[in-house]
Amino acid sequence: MGDAIGLVSGVSGAEMTVALDRDRGSEGSGRVHIGALVKAATRAGAAVGIVSAIRTDGEGRAVLQVDLLGEETGVLRFTRGVSIYPQLGTPVLAADSTDADLVYGRPEAFHARIGTIYQDESRPAFLITDDLLAKHFAIIGSTGSGKSCAVTLLLRALLDAHRCAHIILLDPHDEYSAAFGNSAEVLNVDNLELPCWLLNFEELVAVLVRGGTPEEQQAQASILKDAVIQARRTHAGPPAANAWISVDTPVPFRPGDLIQIISETMGKLNKADTAAPYLRLRSRIESLHADRRYHFMFSGGSHDNLADLIGRLLRIPVAGKPLTIIDLSGLPSEITDVVVSLLFRMIFDFAVWSERNKMPPVLVVCEEAHRYVPADRNLGFSASTRAISRISKEGRKYGISLGLVTQRPSELSPTVLTQCSTLFTLRMSNELDQKFIANALPDSSRGMLASLPSLRRQEAVVVGEGVSVPMRIRFDSLAPENRPRSSSANFSRSWQTDSTGAEFIQEGIRRWRRQMRDSAQTADPQNGAGSPRDSVLRVRTIAANAKV
Repeated sequence: MGDAIGLVSGVSGAEMTVALDRDRGSEGSGRVHIGALVKAATRAGAAVGIVSAIRTDGEGRAVLQVDLLGEETGVLRFTRGVSIYPQLGTPVLAADSTDADLVYGRPEAFHARIGTIYQDESRPAFLITDDLLAKHFAIIGSTGSGKSCAVTLLLRALLDAHRCAHIILLDPHDEYSAAFGNSAEVLNVDNLELPCWLLNFEELVAVLVRGGTPEEQQAQASILKDAVIQARRTHAGPPAANAWISVDTPVPFRPGDLIQIISETMGKLNKADTAAPYLRLRSRIESLHADRRYHFMFSGGSHDNLADLIGRLLRIPVAGKPLTIIDLSGLPSEITDVVVSLLFRMIFDFAVWSERNKMPPVLVVCEEAHRYVPADRNLGFSASTRAISRISKEGRKYGISLGLVTQRPSELSPTVLTQCSTLFTLRMSNELDQKFIANALPDSSRGMLASLPSLRRQEAVVVGEGVSVPMRIRFDSLAPENRPRSSSANFSRSWQTDSTGAEFIQEGIRRWRRQMRDSAQTADPQNGAGSPRDSVLRVRTIAANAKV
């Protein structure tokens, strides 16, 4: 049993204050420090807490602020939450190794190791995997805090423990493909086929409707709706059998079909001055069809590859690669939000309509989540926001787990973040972000918030259902070959020698031109007003009005 260090001087719902024993002098105060475990006897056993602050009272007496974690019962078992609080004047003891084993010991449920306890690097830190995944999680930290390495380590721990996992990682900067080797299927703009017929109407409007006044864009959206319905029904078979097909039904068609239908409809117009929206829409489709950057979406094929795409995304069958990495770095920036919306929507819709007892649980990890589910509803693409929000609220019912990763938590939708029952918070110095996280943390973990600006790289505060108790941890180190490509440039070493020359410039220009060679064709020749961003912000209204 640990030594007595003081007496309980105050108790609240989630905290306890301890007046250190003045008579024991430095012996008592030397046994405690920030992060140390202490306990006080109760009628149920003992209340256990972690020291979050040390200060002095008005008389110069040392006082501890303790966040209560749970309680030990008479059968040497630790449970979260306190049923009976210690009374004032109860002796407080420094926890010993037996107490630490109960609090931080290996969970009885299925678990995975991710690091060590900050207070004692000899004690491993475990995740309770089912509770972590069933109720969503978020990884938050400033740039340079080790966030990408934390994501890699967490996913590797899950993959090591679950050889037949089904994990999807959205990678906006091509950081992770080198970190998982043969365990991952990497899909990028070169090998990913997302034909335009997979897009729903709102997504099609975001991609195809460009330029002109809001009224002109409304006209384009109406024309597009009629053309898409006709194109889908034409490929579905006899008219009597395809009445069930709507503008959003994922039935194949070719971009050329839209061009032909729009041209035929335009030819029936009585007045030439009403042809402008038809011309603008047709020109946009033709330009995307000719632009190789959009080849993955507008290559012209109408074959039904939905089953193959779902299988590759969800890793069904796993075939030795339980992780799918979606490399978004090569996508045109104006279409990235639409692709993210499509991917999340497809995953959710397939899970909803599949046989519940056969659908394997799926984890979807979204990097830079603040971009796709922003706190400000006027930012971002509303369709992607709705798709991710729907998974955060309803995904658990269908076996879809969500992992959000962001360096800007204050810009992330609070509604979505509150659905994450486990938070990994790395170093964070921004005061606005700290306040945002403080509102998301449970009362028993508020004391740990003060440590966020002083966390070292590779350290995090972890709270929630995925861990047995709130804890400050140090992540295990990754082998060099398993690290993501997220490190900063080494200026001091690179600037010591003149290592590049004309050949490097020529190669860079060659790649640049190869990527951008068709960019001129993507410009709408009639686009005299409205930027892509302005159009995206109007998409939801236009699509909604066009459906009426």
